[in-house]
Amino acid sequence: MTSEKSRGIIAQLALPSQRLQNRPLRRKTKVLTEEEKEKKKEQINRILWDELFFNYHVGRCPDEYRFLLTEHVFTSREEREMIIRLFFEEYKTMALMFVPQEFLALVANGREDGIVINMGHTYTSIVPIWKLNILRDKAVVLPVGGQDVTKALELYLKHQRAKQVYSIHDFDQLVVEQIKESKAYVALNYEVEMRKPEELVEFELPDSQIVKLGRELFKCTECYFKPEIFGIKDTQGLVESVNGLIDTLEEGIKRDLADQSASLFLTGSSSMFPGLVERLQKHFSMRVRATSERKLSSWIGGSIWAELSQNKNSWTTKEEYDEFGPSVVHSKCI
Repeated sequence: MTSEKSRGIIAQLALPSQRLQNRPLRRKTKVLTEEEKEKKKEQINRILWDELFFNYHVGRCPDEYRFLLTEHVFTSREEREMIIRLFFEEYKTMALMFVPQEFLALVANGREDGIVINMGHTYTSIVPIWKLNILRDKAVVLPVGGQDVTKALELYLKHQRAKQVYSIHDFDQLVVEQIKESKAYVALNYEVEMRKPEELVEFELPDSQIVKLGRELFKCTECYFKPEIFGIKDTQGLVESVNGLIDTLEEGIKRDLADQSASLFLTGSSSMFPGLVERLQKHFSMRVRATSERKLSSWIGGSIWAELSQNKNSWTTKEEYDEFGPSVVHSKCI
């Protein structure tokens, strides 16, 4: 039985998307210096974690817990050290562990080997994992995510369906998100689907207006396969990116990760579109695996990994932090 003191909590480490990382943070017209950017990040993180611990978390202090934080596969050392300083110096946490989301998704599937495609809101990562080792130097991050599907769908709706509603403002972002999540899908063959007679489906807006929707429901998801059409430059599509990653693997590893007995694992909320598995399976000999709980795979895997790692050297403790400083966390990362 796990004691109250050693109970782990799994939390999501919010990181900016690949496209946003290089944009200067602005306060009015002033461009922030690197030092000011870091201070701003620390302030934002402090506000977010304070909100979680003291407003949403049910009556427990953070010094009573160990925390497993999921992270981006390319999280910087500086970002990680900023978080560990916050947790140990401000919240007096017992212990901390950082684990990439893609690794936890593989754990949730009960596997040690595989290529994980993590389709999130702001980016899509493709990460090879071999014998529970993350091959970070082979991983790929595409600046295409669920937000791009939403933007594309919003444009299509406002240009093609505006006559059906009182105002184009009826297609606000929340409504577009609802349409995306309930009606959008991936075409098995985009060109063939475009040549077919348009099949219309109905969607009821919050004010009870009924709109009829057609090709825009699969055209918006095509940004994963033809990002250049949507103004996302210098980026290959999902299929080409997976193939390019496989080509960079060593022969022995490639046999384990990319032959017919291997698997591609889908995870993330943006991997839930109907037709996505079938579209990908058409291009790869390996099996494409997508569980019904895949948008929660990182959380499920985190629950498993936190328990499996209780007696391993994966946790960074407060005592180790006090003795060696924040850089000690890097030697514990997976």
